[in-house]
Amino acid sequence: MTQSTLGDTSGTSPTARPTSHTRSPARANLHKADYERAFDVLEQCADAACLPDFKERAVDAISEHFALKHVSFFAGPTFHTVFEDTTPLTAGKTSKMLPEYQDRWARHDVFGTPAAMRQLVSSGVSTLDELQSMGRLPSAADAYVRYFLTATWRMQTAAALRLELSSGHTALLGMFDPEPGKIGPAEAAALRLLSRQMSAMARGLPPSRPQAALAKLSERQRQVARLVADGLSNAQIAEILSLAEDSVKKYVTRILTTTGCKSRMELALLARAQRI
Repeated sequence: MTQSTLGDTSGTSPTARPTSHTRSPARANLHKADYERAFDVLEQCADAACLPDFKERAVDAISEHFALKHVSFFAGPTFHTVFEDTTPLTAGKTSKMLPEYQDRWARHDVFGTPAAMRQLVSSGVSTLDELQSMGRLPSAADAYVRYFLTATWRMQTAAALRLELSSGHTALLGMFDPEPGKIGPAEAAALRLLSRQMSAMARGLPPSRPQAALAKLSERQRQVARLVADGLSNAQIAEILSLAEDSVKKYVTRILTTTGCKSRMELALLARAQRI
């Protein structure tokens, strides 16, 4: 990935310098430091082998490079089911916020309102400051902000970053901080660039670590895994592949260790699901 991936330089000569007149209004807010911050996040996420790794890296990177103390990662099959995620990744106080949020506030989340949804779908980011500047929030969302975010948890900054995952699933990174103004126009613009680039990364990742490990098996290991998935015994596999039965046993043991599968049945189900 090169800097031109994020820069607004398409259609210009090598010496041309884009100005605020040639950029979108959002990019006009960006400076060199904002682009560098975005690249730092992308570099930290780039080597993720699967979605769980990506989640951890994304939360850590956003927290570090945007100086936000409290970040969460919710995911679901659709935008609206994201808020019902029962096992989100949480960092900072979001882990302590989670029980009350799930019990009382998930359905009233300010980033689930129509205005926020339009922003998240169209630009990838919605901030509380932006939503409040549009006018009065719906009463339930206003209560969520007043009583849950502000009164209980003292959060003055709040924003959401939308990501597209594989199989059409959606994720939202929730970003919170007790200091007001932590996500201003420049930060929001940088996060909007990240929404597109991070979505491109996440869409191609296996949803679990075993699936990622399965993709890294050698061709011989994949042959053994396919035959295990067909329900064959070690002796039958040995005969088909012209191997000693002990060699097949070692292959199966190594494959189980690599993928994290606990049994031949689990390996068989995984191999069938991935159609290796």
